Amino acid sequence: MSEERPEPHQSRTNAFGRHALAALILLVCAYLLFHLLFHLVIFVATIAAVVVAIIGAIWAIRVLF
Repeated sequence: MSEERPEPHQSRTNAFGRHALAALILLVCAYLLFHLLFHLVIFVATIAAVVVAIIGAIWAIRVLF
């Protein structure tokens, strides 16, 4: 059983490539999650603003009439 061991230079290059790929994937995932979170916050804030506007309009109509 003779296993060929990779040269040290080759394994360092592979390790660097793996780390670079992992960092790239992590950056893409973080970007997508922050993008999703941002849109979720905007969606909730929009619904809250519409509800507050409707309540304010109803209150103003009751006070004026």
